[in-house]
Amino acid sequence: MKILLSEGAAEAFAELPESTKKRAARSIELLVQHPRIYPVRRRGVMKGYRYFIARGHLVYYGLSSDEVRIAAIIPAVMRRA
Repeated sequence: MKILLSEGAAEAFAELPESTKKRAARSIELLVQHPRIYPVRRRGVMKGYRYFIARGHLVYYGLSSDEVRIAAIIPAVMRRA
């Protein structure tokens, strides 16, 4: 199973704090062995994507027969301006 990051997800990952990167990396490593471990989003813009939470960020991914594609990494809660 290959892990691929979209261009936007790669940029977002690079900007995460180190502790969040480590947490996300551990969860991504699990996807190689257990790609369906996390739940599927049932509504909203990312409907149909699986996701997990890494220290306040949602990491969305999709599956194909031989790869996991990390589609987006977004803050789990938007802060007020």
